[in-house]
Amino acid sequence: AERARAYAKRLNAELAVINRIQEGMAAELDFQAIVDLVGDKLREVFGSADFNIGWYDEKTNLLYQLYLYEHGKRMRQPARPPTPGGMFEQMRRTRQPVALNSAADYDRMRGRAIPGTDLSKSLIDVPIISGDRVLGEMGIENYEREDAFGEAELRLLGTVAASMGVALANARLFDETQRLLKETEQRAAELAVINSIQEGMAAELDFQAIVNLVGD
Repeated sequence: AERARAYAKRLNAELAVINRIQEGMAAELDFQAIVDLVGDKLREVFGSADFNIGWYDEKTNLLYQLYLYEHGKRMRQPARPPTPGGMFEQMRRTRQPVALNSAADYDRMRGRAIPGTDLSKSLIDVPIISGDRVLGEMGIENYEREDAFGEAELRLLGTVAASMGVALANARLFDETQRLLKETEQRAAELAVINSIQEGMAAELDFQAIVNLVGD
């Protein structure tokens, strides 16, 4: 009975976290703001100084670290292709999370530290999925001990990643739509200027007058 009550308490706490994150994502349309919100909240929940959220670009085959904390410090890393046969490629293929709990697990999965970072002793990494695409990854690491994470952490990360996939896909679409709209407006303004100049030049035969009109 005591174990059941403890499990129910933990489950309720996880649901409360998930609800808060989902409410925040629903209120945010900005892509990076959603990433930061989720990362900050999960670092707080896990009490972890080491957390990452990555975004995968299929066109360039590059993985971008949008949110990366190591030893409590925010880090910036250049985009890089996924390691051949590594964790992210396996998640793309299987759509299942990866857990590394020992040095043997790291060797088997070709787990290597990103240049400028340290190699952890255990980690869990879950795919961020929307529809039939793996959009990215979300992971937590521990640098002090092996077997640091269990089913509870994996379940919570997986649930948040599932919600995040939809929110990020929508936010990315919103950002892309806004970018195209601005480009269209800019192009229309440029064409209006060109038309105005051409009309003025067509009406002017004087050489210097045409120069002055275009310059103005």
